[in-house]
Amino acid sequence: MKVLMSLYLAALFVAFVPGVLVTLPKGGKRMTVVAVHAVLFTVVWYFTHKIVSRLSEGFQMNMEDEDEEEGFRRMNVENFQMEEEEEE
Repeated sequence: MKVLMSLYLAALFVAFVPGVLVTLPKGGKRMTVVAVHAVLFTVVWYFTHKIVSRLSEGFQMNMEDEDEEEGFRRMNVENFQMEEEEEE
């Protein structure tokens, strides 16, 4: 599992722990509250995990592209410096 997806899952879990953000239904029995929060967590995860996965893959691809571009820049600078030294 990717790091960003793991962080998203952990944040979602913490957000849906009863009493962290809200407790639904207010004044309900403990098992009812836990069941409602479990269902809400499942519904939110179901509808958002693919979106977050695609975003995290895009983020990772952008980071890899930046690394490649930096490598190309270094190669070009090194080649330019070598050419200058040869001309002297």
